[in-house]
Amino acid sequence: MGDSQFIQIIINLADNLTHKIQDKLGDICQGVLNTLAREAFLEGYVNVNELRQMVGSQDDTAFKTSLYANLPVHSLRLLTLTESYADIDF
Repeated sequence: MGDSQFIQIIINLADNLTHKIQDKLGDICQGVLNTLAREAFLEGYVNVNELRQMVGSQDDTAFKTSLYANLPVHSLRLLTLTESYADIDF
């Protein structure tokens, strides 16, 4: 495996929108990164370990809490999160 490569993204957002979003998300950059990571995971582009790497080094409890809060469960709500995401070691 070679050297890690990183990408930097610049988002131009009007001040009034920045303030509205910042009031809700807090750190906009981290919020955008978390959303990108979540969508990449849901689309199958990254696995759970890569998802965890993208959202930062949270402890196990914080990471699991974040998964429960931010990842959708089966639309019929018949499956639990652990059944829906079987590759996650709970």
